[in-house]
Amino acid sequence: MSEAPAPKLTTVGATPARANALKILVTSRKGGVGKSTISANLAAFFKLEHGLTTTLLDLDLHGSSSDWLREARPIGVVVQHHPLPLDLGRKGAAMEARRHLRHAAESSDVVIADLTWSDALDGNWLFDYDVVLTPVSMSGIEVAATIGFLSNLHWVFESTVRTAPQLVICPSRVDETDSISKIFTSQTFPISFVLSPPVYNFAEAKFLFKKGYLSELADDRGSTFKVFAQSIADVGFAHMRSKLRRNISIGNLSKVSGESTVLTHFMQQRAHGNATATPATLMKQAVPEEPIAKVPEKKSGLLRRWFNPF
Repeated sequence: MSEAPAPKLTTVGATPARANALKILVTSRKGGVGKSTISANLAAFFKLEHGLTTTLLDLDLHGSSSDWLREARPIGVVVQHHPLPLDLGRKGAAMEARRHLRHAAESSDVVIADLTWSDALDGNWLFDYDVVLTPVSMSGIEVAATIGFLSNLHWVFESTVRTAPQLVICPSRVDETDSISKIFTSQTFPISFVLSPPVYNFAEAKFLFKKGYLSELADDRGSTFKVFAQSIADVGFAHMRSKLRRNISIGNLSKVSGESTVLTHFMQQRAHGNATATPATLMKQAVPEEPIAKVPEKKSGLLRRWFNPF
């Protein structure tokens, strides 16, 4: 049986509609939390592990994530560095951001955008993304600051009139998994989010800058990053299906009020000797009526399968 054709782009005047690409924004208001490392290596994961056409859209002035991919072994990720012109004001910066995102999405299956958030940015721009991923280091002060920053944007993530992006918080540069439970279960969070598996602070990681990729590290060092990256893929593609089918509320995956059910299950898996519980398992329990499928190994026609709503 032949596969259903992928949806065609439509046009409104001279402006093309956004392509059916998975769009992920990696952002935080603070530097030094692993944002560029996650952006560069998440883009590499989608290309290396799943063969998807991937663009890294580096919107930061310093361009660390784009430098990483440009200097490391070429793997076919398209790298674009377009620092946002914050001097143009909120509307001007948002227009530039949307233009670069639209162009990247027209020719890519996946777009990973890297941005240090500024109060000069317009929060409405976040609606252009499927997933907003915020790394946070394991400090109670920094977690509280991150929750405060995201709470100021609660009207985006909890919108009932527009399709909100899925918010994912990523424990980053983690030394001990136990620290995650202590920090995240000791605070009350006024905003809903999905907590991803952690990105660990491996000593070897810093030597990979401009040289290699986290998913290619041997043993648990590479496999744990793959678990994290696959969780982002699962959340992202589930969110896209929810927009097409309109019968999945991804925002209900984790209603956090002092403790995350996704974190709780992750810690339970670890306690039973499985430190790398699959994100797909976590999300199947959260949304049993719509299991999250793994990205198929077969690469041809992949987008047709994701975007066929029936």
